[in-house]
Amino acid sequence: MEQKNGDVVRRHAFHYRYDTPTELRLLNELYALVRIRLNLFTATVKAVGWRSNRNGKNVHVYDRPATPYQRVLASGVLDAANTDQLAALFRATNLADLTRQITAIQTQLIHLAAAKTDALTAGVTRAKPREARTHLSRAS
Repeated sequence: MEQKNGDVVRRHAFHYRYDTPTELRLLNELYALVRIRLNLFTATVKAVGWRSNRNGKNVHVYDRPATPYQRVLASGVLDAANTDQLAALFRATNLADLTRQITAIQTQLIHLAAAKTDALTAGVTRAKPREARTHLSRAS
C-alpha cells in the first residue's frame, strides 16, 4: 500500500524537496483535491481470482473497472446519510475545474522549488567547454 501512495504523491507533487510552511499548505490543498479526483473519477481494476492460460501459466482475472466511489456504493456498507453526502460531493464536483486547480497548485510548487534551486546554485560556476578535456596517458 505504501508503494501505491508514494506513486500518487510523486506523480502529483513530483520529486522535489518541500520544507517551507507555504509548500506544506500547498501540498495539503493539493492532496485534498487529488484525493477527490482519485476516489470519485479514477477507475481501477481489482484482481478477483486466477485462471490458467493455454500454456498452463496462472494469470490474474480482473473485475470491471470502477471508481472507489462506485465500489463503496455497490458494497452497501454506507448508511443513507453518508451515501447522500458522497452523492452530493460527486454532483458538485466539476472534473475540469478540479484538474485546473490541481495544475495551478502544481505550477506554484514547481516555481517554489525552482526558486530554491536557483538560490542554491547562484554562486556555482560551470566548467568552460574545453576545460575538463585534458588528455591523460595510460601511465598516469
